[in-house]
Amino acid sequence: MNKLARRLGVIFALVGAPVHAVETSYVFNARLLGGQYFFENQESELTGNAGVLFAPAVEINDRWVILTSLNASWRGTKSVQDLVGGGTLFQQTQDHSANVKAVYKAGEAWLFKGGGGYRIQLLKETKNESWGKGLFDFEKPSLNFEMERMFSKETALRAGYDYFWIDFRNYASLESQQRNLGRENVGSKTLNTQNHSPYLSWRSAFGFGDQSAKYDFTYYYTFRNFTQQKVVLASGDLSADARRDKSQIGSANLTLPFLFTEKFKLLQDFKAGAGVLTSNQSNYDAGKTRFNSNYYAYKEFNAGTQSNFLLGPRPWVVSAGFTYARRNYDDRPVQNTVGDYGAEKIHSNDYYASVGVTYPVNKNFRVQALGNFGWSRSNMKYEQTYQYNYETFTYLMGVIYDY
Repeated sequence: MNKLARRLGVIFALVGAPVHAVETSYVFNARLLGGQYFFENQESELTGNAGVLFAPAVEINDRWVILTSLNASWRGTKSVQDLVGGGTLFQQTQDHSANVKAVYKAGEAWLFKGGGGYRIQLLKETKNESWGKGLFDFEKPSLNFEMERMFSKETALRAGYDYFWIDFRNYASLESQQRNLGRENVGSKTLNTQNHSPYLSWRSAFGFGDQSAKYDFTYYYTFRNFTQQKVVLASGDLSADARRDKSQIGSANLTLPFLFTEKFKLLQDFKAGAGVLTSNQSNYDAGKTRFNSNYYAYKEFNAGTQSNFLLGPRPWVVSAGFTYARRNYDDRPVQNTVGDYGAEKIHSNDYYASVGVTYPVNKNFRVQALGNFGWSRSNMKYEQTYQYNYETFTYLMGVIYDY
């Protein structure tokens, strides 16, 4: 029994929880993939992605379990992320997180969970930028509480609440002005937010031939309060009111198993989702002296499928997937290549395709080859600040270790 387990046993004895022999187990995963990415007409040198996950679980007794996880990853391939209302291109990314959760089993039907975590993401927009100095680096401490009502092994209803705050620690007024962002984003810490996110989720299963198919539904409602971003006025001045966003996201997933033979199986996933963002914030383009009301509100929809073929007794896994996403901005106007405004509202269509092969060398080692394709198309042609139209392709090959 390690020191952590002994200390937890003492703590739970002091609070009156019955203690038996404390048991510790863990999951370990490491992956190292190398390859190339192609972004528009640019071709990278050999690069890749790497990551490590360590997740110990400590069972205190029949009712209490402590779950922890440590995750560290580095991405050397280019990516486009939406952090400030438009797609920003990043050359490399580091993402690190730590989480802990206590799970209490109340009888046979109820689970109560509570915990917290910390995440830091480091983003390099240019190759010569130093790690930790990126304009959009952020930290994300979080807290969570959840109740789960189990009706059977496969069927459960979850209700929970997430609270997290995001700190863009390097975002400062001089740098933000140099990026030609809207008037509302000029200032220090204007991207920092406090977020309240209640959610509801249902998962279940049903008979599918001789197998069991699974499905789930999830709904999030997030209240996002910008701590230092003021609402911009038609004059270009800033009001005393702070920006407030509300985000609603719903998703559905279905997994169907097909058993053709003992050595040929298929897991077929279907997914769909929809989201709505409303905001009291508008935009003031100082360069064009133009006020754009309701600039950040949008509606979006996505749908996709993933096929995983399991071949052989060990088995090989051959995968292929495709996802389509559509976003329509309520009132954000299009611009041509020199920034002149038009009458249409911005929309974008994103397409993602992936293929992969995973070969199990032995119980713990797997060899993997992946290919990922992405296309983004929009009627927005002005891209001095954000990326709206691009194509990307990445191929990666490497090893994965599980324990």
